[in-house]
Amino acid sequence: MFKILFLLILLSSQAIVFGFNTVPEFTAVLDSKKKTVHIKWEHNSAQIKAYTVQRSTDNKTWQDIALQRSIENSIPRIFYFEDKSPAEGQNYYRLKSTSTANEIEYSKSIIVITGSANKGWVMYPVPVKDFLTLEYRGAEPIKGVINIFVQQSSGRIIHRLRSSSLNKSITIPVHNLGKGFYDIRIMVQGELVWNQRFVK
Repeated sequence: MFKILFLLILLSSQAIVFGFNTVPEFTAVLDSKKKTVHIKWEHNSAQIKAYTVQRSTDNKTWQDIALQRSIENSIPRIFYFEDKSPAEGQNYYRLKSTSTANEIEYSKSIIVITGSANKGWVMYPVPVKDFLTLEYRGAEPIKGVINIFVQQSSGRIIHRLRSSSLNKSITIPVHNLGKGFYDIRIMVQGELVWNQRFVK
């Protein structure tokens, strides 16, 4: 089944107001060295009594991997969870929010692609301010043009970039983006090779 989270909880300096029974945005970022996935979200609604972190390998069948109960009179709060055993390949994550009225709502899913530590991409800094850097740390050569898509969490593409397969480091200007959560996807020869969410 799932386990109760042991979380580091930090008091946030700013509150973002969400509507009743609304799932907050969250990030799921791969630590390629440890082969773990770091999940982070902000608790902003007194109407939510619990969050469940769920994982799937096919975006259809979901498994509860962690439970976080909200803390009364502690809004806003930042919650963290580390998935220490993601599957090899595609992992989908989502949040399930349970309201004080026992209503359930699900977030949109985020895909995180895992693999060997020497075969992936990393991005920094996160949170980002003006420029986001993507760096390829794989040992194998990239076999095709690198296509990069920056998307809103809704899926709308707001920036496209093509780069040579010889480039190991790519800098993307993001100073024109507003504050919020964005997804970045890397496609090579029509195949999705990397997908992460970042916050600005």
